[in-house]
Amino acid sequence: MPNYSPIGILHSCFTEKFGVPRQAMMVSASWGILKLNKDPNFFAALGELDRFTHLWLLYDFHLHPPGNWRPTIEPPRLSQTRRVGVFASRSPHRPNAIGLSAVKLEKIDRYAPGGIEIFVSGLDIMDGTPILDIKPYLPYADRIQDAGAGWAEGDEEKYRVDFSDESLQGIAALGADAHPRLRDLIAQMLEWDPRPRSLRSSFPIGDPATEDRVFAFRVADVDVHWQAVGRTFHVRKISACLTSDS
Repeated sequence: MPNYSPIGILHSCFTEKFGVPRQAMMVSASWGILKLNKDPNFFAALGELDRFTHLWLLYDFHLHPPGNWRPTIEPPRLSQTRRVGVFASRSPHRPNAIGLSAVKLEKIDRYAPGGIEIFVSGLDIMDGTPILDIKPYLPYADRIQDAGAGWAEGDEEKYRVDFSDESLQGIAALGADAHPRLRDLIAQMLEWDPRPRSLRSSFPIGDPATEDRVFAFRVADVDVHWQAVGRTFHVRKISACLTSDS
């Protein structure tokens, strides 16, 4: 068996696991930049790629130790405790920790300092992920009209999201140039309820006790604090991440 080497590293807005979409294209405002390695052949290898609107990215679930896989998993989409075979899921806990995501191609900068950069959106991939390969998304072949979704059949519930005046002031203070579409990104992440199933079970939406709890996640270099008010997710505060030097 050959040993595969990454072709580059994806720099993503998702710097922590909490809040990463459960599937690609669920959060269209998410973004990433694939920085390709310095290989003189990559310039030619990208010929005609920018004529496609979407790509498949194959990548390594690098945060999962090799050999540490699970034959059955509890899909986060299911509200009740139920296990399915890992091959019937997209869990990263696999015998070969390889991921596959369809993303939107925004642009290619072939002359970026330090190497070619490919800008993508709609991703569900962690920052720092090694990318193994790129393939074009082909609608005539990849879109199967009558495909069945098995245990994942049916629509997932989406929640209403609103923003406090303080949170909107926080977005304005961060600047649109540094954080384009930040409000859209946060709203799209929250409307799917990004909490792990353990939190969703302990603090269900609609429970009065849940309304007293404030949740938080980090996206890009921004901290987001929010709570559930009825069946609405209310963003309380948005601010730049504090670092150890702050």
